[in-house]
Amino acid sequence: MKNINILLIGLGNMGKVHKRIIENTKNVSLVGILDSSFNDNLSAENKVKRYKKFSQINFDTEKIDGVVISSTTASHYDLAKKILDLNIPVLIEKPVSTKIDEVIELVNISRVNNTILRAGLIEIYNPIFEHIKKLNLKDIISIHTFRHSQQVGKERKLENVIHDLVLHDISVLFYLFKDLNLNISGKLTSSKNRVIESSELLLNHNKVNIFISSSRQSQLKIRKWNILTCNELYQIDLIKKKIDIYKAGKVKFSSSNLVSEKSNLSTLSFSNHPETAQIQFNAFISNIIDSNIDNEHLEILKKSHEFASQVNLH
Repeated sequence: MKNINILLIGLGNMGKVHKRIIENTKNVSLVGILDSSFNDNLSAENKVKRYKKFSQINFDTEKIDGVVISSTTASHYDLAKKILDLNIPVLIEKPVSTKIDEVIELVNISRVNNTILRAGLIEIYNPIFEHIKKLNLKDIISIHTFRHSQQVGKERKLENVIHDLVLHDISVLFYLFKDLNLNISGKLTSSKNRVIESSELLLNHNKVNIFISSSRQSQLKIRKWNILTCNELYQIDLIKKKIDIYKAGKVKFSSSNLVSEKSNLSTLSFSNHPETAQIQFNAFISNIIDSNIDNEHLEILKKSHEFASQVNLH
């Protein structure tokens, strides 16, 4: 099998995660890292070339099969466009951009050039949601999602909580339901220095109510979904990597009362599955090997960013 050479752009918090994943993947080599924080006196480290500026990379001579972009959101569009124009596959952290016209342009370039573009919408690779999708749930009454993060010292000025957190849950909804037609019924937000830090959204899709709660001002990290159907309640804990399934008990009739038996509880654990970041990167590598741009992923990428833009304008 051919070895796949990867260039990593950006060595911040997510960049370090990508670096570890790349280095731990078989038949994949990290051949270069671009980060503006590097010193001017650059040298190779463990055969990995280091670059401070994009212009220092000679794509004509360097054998680069794919690029992972994990730099600042403001730099995403320019970097991705340059690399896609070179017909080199790109895995880019979310949000791809906070400007929807830039997102659409990158998706169009990917399709016209037949060059792979994947976004770091990491939850759509989560084995839990893969399992939920296979269930093909019917008669859904409501979906509640909770994605709360503890306050961080570094204030984000470009992407608000919609692009930072809500985008994850929206992308999962588009992954689970191909015919998804979301309408915004209500929106409450809390801002700090004119940047939205918390959001409560009420959406609906074909009479299904969807409540999305997201915050970067929480005292506790929460990653949970509740999916209620006519006969089951699926309580998903993404941190504990499990699903608790409550199935309605039988209803008994007596002369004076209507009594329901206690719900039956079963638990599915996903703790033994590979980490989601690894699954995401494996999908990128598979696309490179198969020369497959994955139109389904491009649609999820486009629609989820379009909806995030719509929420911000609402």
